[in-house]
Amino acid sequence: MSNYKHGIRTSRQATAISIPVTSDGCIQCVVGTAPVNLAVDPYDTVNKPFACLKKEDAVTALGYCSDFENYTLCQSIYATFNIFAVAPLILINVLDPKKHVKASVSKTYTVEGGKIVIDEEGILLDQLNIANEGGTTTYKADEDYVASFTSDGTVTVSIVKTGAAKSEKSLKASFVQLDPSAVTYEDVIGSIDAVTKKKTGLELVNMVYPKYGYVPSLLLAPGWSRVPAVALALDAKASSISSLFTGKVVMDVDSAEGKADSIDKVKEFKDNNAISSRGEIVMWPMVKVGDYKLYYSAMMAANLQYLAANNNGIPSRSPSNKDAKITGLCLADGSEVLPDLDEANDYCNACGVVTAINMNGWKNWGNNTAVYPSSTDPIDRWINIVTIFDYIENNFKLTFFQDVDDLTNYRLIDEVVSGFNMQLNGLQGSDDIAGGEITFDHDENPIANILNGSIKFHTKIGGYTPAEDIHNVFEFDPTITQNALEGGGE
Repeated sequence: MSNYKHGIRTSRQATAISIPVTSDGCIQCVVGTAPVNLAVDPYDTVNKPFACLKKEDAVTALGYCSDFENYTLCQSIYATFNIFAVAPLILINVLDPKKHVKASVSKTYTVEGGKIVIDEEGILLDQLNIANEGGTTTYKADEDYVASFTSDGTVTVSIVKTGAAKSEKSLKASFVQLDPSAVTYEDVIGSIDAVTKKKTGLELVNMVYPKYGYVPSLLLAPGWSRVPAVALALDAKASSISSLFTGKVVMDVDSAEGKADSIDKVKEFKDNNAISSRGEIVMWPMVKVGDYKLYYSAMMAANLQYLAANNNGIPSRSPSNKDAKITGLCLADGSEVLPDLDEANDYCNACGVVTAINMNGWKNWGNNTAVYPSSTDPIDRWINIVTIFDYIENNFKLTFFQDVDDLTNYRLIDEVVSGFNMQLNGLQGSDDIAGGEITFDHDENPIANILNGSIKFHTKIGGYTPAEDIHNVFEFDPTITQNALEGGGE
C-alpha cells in the first residue's frame, strides 16, 4: 500500500469496553476456582483475596476463560465486567496449581508451519517440556522454542529458526494440567491452620477490609453454594465479616437432575437444606447469556452491585422486575426453563426464592429473602430493606469506629447523634429510606454501664417496602354511559 495519501478514506476502531462504575455500597466477594495457569504468576494465586477494578486486573491476577463450569470465578468476572460494568470485584481462588493437577502426560505432535499446537487446556507452562520424538533430546524454552497460550487457553509451541529444534518434523510434549475437578467443597469453605494460623477459602473474607478497605457485603460462590454445607458456611461468614460488618449471601438452588430439576421442587430443596436466613438471597435456576450458561447467583450479585452503583452507591432498590440482562433460564443440564407468572409466584416467590420471568425481556422476579415465609417482619423479609439496613449499620460502624475508646462525655454523644442524624436525613432526602433518627436515651444508659465503659444509642428507621402487589378494581358505571349519551343528544 502506498504511503502517499491523496483522496478520502475511512478506518474502524474496535469498540471500547465500558469503564466500570465503582460502587462501595454493595461489593461482591466471590470464592471459587480460576484458570490460574493463565495468570502472570500461577503460584501466587491461591487462597488470597484480589481486588479487581477492571477485567484486566482479574485476567492478570487469576487468568480467565469461558469454561464457566470448571472455573467458577470466571462467571463473576464476566457478569461483573462484561455485562454490568461495575467494580470493584473481590476474588478468592482455591484452585492450587501445586495440588489440584492431573498426572503428567506425554504426546507427540507434528510440526506444521514451524510450530506445534497442543490442543489441551489448563497446561502449566513452567512444567511444559519439549523433546525430540524419541525423547532423547530435551530442548530449551525461549532458546529452541517459545510456548504461548492461544485465546482459547490451548498452547502453541513455535520453533526458533536458529534453535536446536529447527529441523524436527515432530516433537514430544510432556506437560502437567490443572484439574479443577479435584477441588472440593471443603476447599471452598476453607479453614484456619491451628499452628500457622493460615486462612483458606471463606476464612479469607475477613482479610478483605483490613487489606483493601472494602466491606465485602455480598458473598457468593457460584457453582458451590448449591452444596448445603457451603451455603451454611457462607451465611455464617456473612453474619460477621471481620468481626464487625454484616453482609448477604447470594446463592443457588441446585437444578441438577434429582435435585430441584423442576420448579415445583424448589421449595422442597430449600426446606430440606436449611436455607432460611434473612441474609440469603436465593436464586433458581441457572441463566443463559447467549451460548454461555451461568449460575444465577453470579448474575444477581453483579446486578445488585449495578443497582447500587447507579443509585449513588446506596443499595436501597429492589432487584425484582429489573432487567436481568440474560437471554433465558435453564437447568444444570442446559434444558430450557420458561416459567409463567403464576409458577414464578407460587413455586419460587412464595417460598423466598428469586427467579426470572420473560415480560418483554427477562426480568428478575422476587423480593423475598430466604427467611420468608417463616418470617414476615419487614426488616428480615424484603431484600431491599435488608440491604439498606445492612448498609446503614455498616456505615455507622465505619463512621464512628474512631470514637471507640474516646472519653464518654456529651461531646462524644452529640457527635454521634448529630453526625448520624445528618446521614439519615440525607438518605431520607434521596428517598432511600422513609426516615430515621438516632437517639441517646438515659434510661437505656444507667450510670453503672457508663462507668463500665458501655454506652448505647437507639436508631429507628422507616424503609420503603416494594410495591409487590398493585391492585386496581375495575367497575362498569352505567351512569357514565348515560351521561355520555344524554350529553351527546343535546
